[in-house]
Amino acid sequence: MRNALIFDDNKILAELVQIKVEALFRKYDLEFEVDRMNSIKQLEACEKTYQLVFMDIVLPEQDGINITREWKNSGRFGEVVFVSAYDDKVFASFDTNPLYFVRKNNLDEDLEQAIISYKRKISATQVIVPEGAKYHVWDVNEIMYLVSRNHYIDVYMANGNKPLVRGKLDDMEKILQDYNFVRVQVSYLVNLKYVDAVKSQAIRLKNGEVFRISPKYREKVASRMEAGW
Repeated sequence: MRNALIFDDNKILAELVQIKVEALFRKYDLEFEVDRMNSIKQLEACEKTYQLVFMDIVLPEQDGINITREWKNSGRFGEVVFVSAYDDKVFASFDTNPLYFVRKNNLDEDLEQAIISYKRKISATQVIVPEGAKYHVWDVNEIMYLVSRNHYIDVYMANGNKPLVRGKLDDMEKILQDYNFVRVQVSYLVNLKYVDAVKSQAIRLKNGEVFRISPKYREKVASRMEAGW
């Protein structure tokens, strides 16, 4: 289950956006748990990671662009849709790489286009992982890292889920070879999207976790860094 957030200091409008967004999720067969917040205090008290955020720009505490920049950098926000009555704020938001810009005076049409854009984007990053007679479909952008143990693999997801699959990490590496994943140990495969810093012998994720880079993989990790991942 993915998490979505509606953030707007106008409680009535936030509730309206939530109602419309939840209806669109049902229409386009997207499974989301939707939260609604009106203040930075609520956001700071929450430990969730949000794969999709609908963010107002003009807020009394701090503008939505700065909030987005900070929370994207921390890895807590995925795709962000700005919802604003101020069309002139579009260009100021570009450096945060927003998914879409929704005009409050064109809410229905713009929200639907935003949801369509999101579905197209995740469809392009979905992978099929076979496991015996069944298979899993995951968005690679939600996978933080994978850890093999015996004949199983723990898949650590950004939303806190940790599915367990039977298989080999070598096979998972082949499935994910066209995406930004790198082997740092025999039993660890890491999504570079979630990396905060890399040193010669260690890699640190945005959530603070640190993994040792074994000598066997240091050259490969270094080359990925030099290539800009």
